[in-house]
Amino acid sequence: MDSQIVQEISKILGELVTGSKITYLFKKNKWRDYYTSTGDKMLSTKWKRIEDTLNFEMDKSNSITPFIKLIEDIMKPFEFRNDINLWNESLNDINKVIGFCGLELLENGKVIQIKPIDTLQEAIQRTNNLYTKLNEYDVHLEVVKYCKQELLQENYFHAVLEASKSVLQRIRDLNLSGKDGNTLINDSFNLKNPSIIIKDNYMVNDTEKSQYQGLKSLLNTICYLYRNPTAHSPKMYDDKNERDAIQALLLISMAHVQLDKCICVRFLED
Repeated sequence: MDSQIVQEISKILGELVTGSKITYLFKKNKWRDYYTSTGDKMLSTKWKRIEDTLNFEMDKSNSITPFIKLIEDIMKPFEFRNDINLWNESLNDINKVIGFCGLELLENGKVIQIKPIDTLQEAIQRTNNLYTKLNEYDVHLEVVKYCKQELLQENYFHAVLEASKSVLQRIRDLNLSGKDGNTLINDSFNLKNPSIIIKDNYMVNDTEKSQYQGLKSLLNTICYLYRNPTAHSPKMYDDKNERDAIQALLLISMAHVQLDKCICVRFLED
């Protein structure tokens, strides 16, 4: 691990935690805390405590695991639930640095291995792509999970296609159906004999029926517009246009948010 990378990450992380939080994390991980073990006042700054402890623990274990572990400990999404902007800024700042050593921090707070970044231009591009921009819209995690690689590659057509597949897989997971496409949607959200309903919506009045039909229409629209077209067929959106891709992915994200509220009733009597 390059010492400059460790230092830069230590400075970023040091701005995100208090001194007592650092003490807690070091104790939790059973790491040597230079601040308390040496009493050296020169190490009293937060980022310097982090840097020296990380260097010591990585040398001791001959591994970058402590480096990754501390990033994940501090960058837990739950800790940023009241400050989304700080989360997005910190995520970008960290990835601009650790990309050079072949690591990337995901939106779920986990660090993965990637192909190392070689140039500054590549680092800027990687943190200024569609994948990064979608974080600003709080896109549902299921969307990103299905098309992260395509987003990083700016492959709009396949990003939207894979994301649309995630909606259908979500429905299959809910009711264990083997069907696909609009057939799956229409069978699962059959007003007279549904296998999936919106929780606490019993379709006993026009308002509840309208809400249910609205979700069904949204799912069918996604399937018609983004799942069914092939790479060579005419489309209702420009798959070379970033704005159109964002609109499509936000629509798919909306579907996942609504599916979060759904339950399967097919096996309820069992």
